[in-house]
Amino acid sequence: MKKYSIYILVIGLMLFQYACKKNDAGDGPPVITKVRSVDTTKRDSFFVQAIPGNLIVIQGTNLQGLKAVFFNDTAAYFNPSYATSTNIILTIPATAQTAATDPKVPSVIKLVTDHGEVSYPFTLYLPPPAISSITFDNSGTLVYINGYNFQGVNKITFPVPGAADTALSYIVNKTFTTITAVIPPGTALQDSLRVFCTFGSAAFSYPPPMTVTAVSNENAIGGSTITFKGSNFVRINKVTFPGGLLGTNITPVSVSEFSVDVPNGVTTSDSIHIQGALGSATAPQPFATNIGHLSPGYLTTFENQYASDNTAFVGWTGGYNDAPTTTANFPGGTGASGLLWQQSPMAAASNATTQGNSGLMQLSDFPWVANTNELVKNYSLKFEVSSPTPWTKGAIWIAVGDWYGWNTYMARYAPWSDAGANGTFQTNGWVTVTIPLTNLISGMTFSSTAWSTAGSPATKFSDYATTGLAFLITNDDPKNAVPANSVKIAIDNVRIVKGQ
Repeated sequence: MKKYSIYILVIGLMLFQYACKKNDAGDGPPVITKVRSVDTTKRDSFFVQAIPGNLIVIQGTNLQGLKAVFFNDTAAYFNPSYATSTNIILTIPATAQTAATDPKVPSVIKLVTDHGEVSYPFTLYLPPPAISSITFDNSGTLVYINGYNFQGVNKITFPVPGAADTALSYIVNKTFTTITAVIPPGTALQDSLRVFCTFGSAAFSYPPPMTVTAVSNENAIGGSTITFKGSNFVRINKVTFPGGLLGTNITPVSVSEFSVDVPNGVTTSDSIHIQGALGSATAPQPFATNIGHLSPGYLTTFENQYASDNTAFVGWTGGYNDAPTTTANFPGGTGASGLLWQQSPMAAASNATTQGNSGLMQLSDFPWVANTNELVKNYSLKFEVSSPTPWTKGAIWIAVGDWYGWNTYMARYAPWSDAGANGTFQTNGWVTVTIPLTNLISGMTFSSTAWSTAGSPATKFSDYATTGLAFLITNDDPKNAVPANSVKIAIDNVRIVKGQ
């Protein structure tokens, strides 16, 4: 009996040794011990979370015979050549689900081998969102938030006073790079717009500055409609004219343009202020300067032909308009105006230009600036113009100099040539024209020997020997004649201003 017992003991020891050897050879269940970076400089860096798309190493025992790998139930491709019993090198699928796209993800790595399965707690997360820019739609009710990592958006807040500071609604595009959000009501304070996501938040300065770059008519009369151009005109709700008078019928055209009706009763010259959802802005030039005749720089209002102040102008071969109440052709102006009307045809330019016989207007010699050492490039020439009939041919040259002594400093004004394929300029009432003084150019040759030349353009105002300004109808087209009555415009409120 003892003999059989020894025999059984020996057989048991042999079976135990065989089982241990099988386990040592990797026949036990798979086990994951850790996950690390594939970067050799970070081999000691073990982690329990990573970003989809990263290359990692899964370490453990009995990992041979690998059949499949899953990250949050998303299958990952692996190369069998990089899968051993102790290491698996692979890339986390970029499409693997995270808590940002599905809050119920299991947050595990799952390995399937030919001898068993194993799961390992592991979190996939995303980088925090980032905002690169914001823009608005033309209605001013939507904001486009541009950036990246806009996954798992929880809310979007604006610096609007009160509890209703969150976006009324929003949509994220498929690449998670743009959010289209509905702006909440109220006027924003200067702070930040914020996007809150599952894995962080992002902020961007808000509101962006609202700017006014141009007003269609800086000397419009009460009851007329003017247009503002600029940027970020979002829900404009107040336009204040000089004297605290409020404009009416505010009508948005786009996020960069809106119109408003001018109130009656403006009696002083001052800036126009606008207010909207993004704050406030001020027009760059004062309004109703025809009332104050700002000096120096105001050259004429055409109110009195031979007066000694800036209501004067020397003379013309064009024409003169009395107050608009008695002028049917150019209504809506601010008192009298000068008329440039070419009633006879002009032949094609034989040299560089042909002057219109009745297209000349000479202004008095008034100071442009107080300090003549100032740079010309910082200033502009402004005036109002009315062109009720289509203008398609001919040009206005604006020259500097005394009567029939103009030099070659001049600007060319032919707005029809910048009107695109239509090639027609026509106004509905009066509009403001702005010509930077840097546009005063030299090198033009006149057909009349009475016109002198004066070298290169001025740098400082002291470079001008005289400040007399002349408006000359010309045809500088060497190929085409200009028919009679092609140019019929009125001008008013000629002035030199700083800026544009």
